[in-house]
Amino acid sequence: MKTIGYQLIPESAQIRLGMIVLQSDVTIEDEFRRYFADADLSLLVSRIPFEDEVTEKTLGDMALHLTQSTALFPVAHAFDAIGYACTSGAMQIGGDRIRQLITNERKSRYVSDPMQAALLAFESLGANNIGYLAPYSTPVCTTMIEHIESQGFSITHSASFDEEHDQVVGRISPDTIYQAAIELIASADGDIDVLFIACTNMKCATVLDSITSQTGVTALSSNKVLAWDLARSAGIPLDL
Repeated sequence: MKTIGYQLIPESAQIRLGMIVLQSDVTIEDEFRRYFADADLSLLVSRIPFEDEVTEKTLGDMALHLTQSTALFPVAHAFDAIGYACTSGAMQIGGDRIRQLITNERKSRYVSDPMQAALLAFESLGANNIGYLAPYSTPVCTTMIEHIESQGFSITHSASFDEEHDQVVGRISPDTIYQAAIELIASADGDIDVLFIACTNMKCATVLDSITSQTGVTALSSNKVLAWDLARSAGIPLDL
């Protein structure tokens, strides 16, 4: 057999992004393909075990699996940025602990999560009054709203689908989310600067622009802000 030579692609040839996605999430990968359609990048995804029921306990338990999920990325791979893709999980575990668990296992210049990214997005837009739309149960919503408000923002108008099962959340139609968003913004009567649609499993990438154009209120989602934060950290142009 003849031995032939080869050339290697330089490690710096593409921007390298990673995502750790819930086992139950059927949305974020499709939406990230939409957000990064024009970007020349490598996006690798690992999954993290998650029970279908969204409670404070199941969310916190993901910290027990985060190291293992990060270890499933290629061993020699160094990332420009890694995102832990769960809004409520990030709130429960805490951004600092997430960053520590991930960077202890793989090299990454930046680590983000949807909760961190949302707060940075609100600040970037100069928003103070936030409308909140989520799929979660009341206890999870209440904890998240309190967390956002503890960071200096105000949430006076909120609504939830009150669904504890993530496999059901991933099947809520974009039209349903659109209608709920329009109604929530209308009820605020001009009292909100930004609408935040929480949860990476909410399928709303296709309706965010329509919500914004219809109401004049910027509509953001967990997936949109996470994509934006990872993009800006890596020098990829992506508007909110």
